[in-house]
Amino acid sequence: MYPVSVYFMDDLQEETILECHWHEEPEFILVTGGRAMFQIGTQAYEVQAGEAVFVNSGEIHTAYQIGEESCSFAATVFGMSLLNSPSYDTVQASYLDPLLGRKIQPPVHLTHDQEWQTELLTLLQQIIRMNETRTTAFELKTKAYLYLMISLMMEHMDHQPVPFTAASDKMERLKLVLGHIHQQYQQPLRLRDLAELINMSEGHFCRFFKSLTQKSPVDYINRYRTQQACRLLETTDRKIVDISLEVGFDSLSYFISVFKQHRGCTPSRYRKQVTAATPALITELMDVNS
Repeated sequence: MYPVSVYFMDDLQEETILECHWHEEPEFILVTGGRAMFQIGTQAYEVQAGEAVFVNSGEIHTAYQIGEESCSFAATVFGMSLLNSPSYDTVQASYLDPLLGRKIQPPVHLTHDQEWQTELLTLLQQIIRMNETRTTAFELKTKAYLYLMISLMMEHMDHQPVPFTAASDKMERLKLVLGHIHQQYQQPLRLRDLAELINMSEGHFCRFFKSLTQKSPVDYINRYRTQQACRLLETTDRKIVDISLEVGFDSLSYFISVFKQHRGCTPSRYRKQVTAATPALITELMDVNS
């Protein structure tokens, strides 16, 4: 009934701070510390603290840290069902549907260079703050502010139809491959099979994949499998060898090596850290609510 979520990612000190992915819900990402390079589709944007990016529905996006300073950001993800009207009206037909269908191109990189962007960023900061503190009627205010933010973007954009380009074709091909990886990561994944999905040779496919994700296909697959392993380590007491097989690794030693490369510790150490942190978090929450 309230399809809005705000996610906080603080003090990230990894090369990749946001893995390559996409979702149907639009998203505003506000950088709150450090600098990051956001790649949205085929375009890259250098974003500093206090600036934001808008990621439209279905847009592939990833982000990388810039410089030595750790990076932090707050992501506001919202379902368009919050803004759609019960009956089909002018607002939906003229503004929301073209935006959601990517038939028009809204501004992506939001800075303080123009007054209207500063106004939009202020509204975004208020949405983040309201949803964190859950002030009175925060859901109603969030809905109103999202309408205002979209209207500001609509006022300052080119309303010409967005043509289907070679870049669009690249993104659709990449989505096909990533979707296959996400669904079949537990099974053996061969480069030849992934390349055949989009009618490419292995060599061409590897160059294509890395040019868009900044990672080799094997590295991306290993990172995705490691993410799934983390969830199992956090939520189950299953043996590590069973988890390694569950997420697609056929060698325990290779799994431990890959996990340590991406997480900086072994799977067993990661589980101990999560277990140790949980009681402290519960105590903190109890203190806040008392």
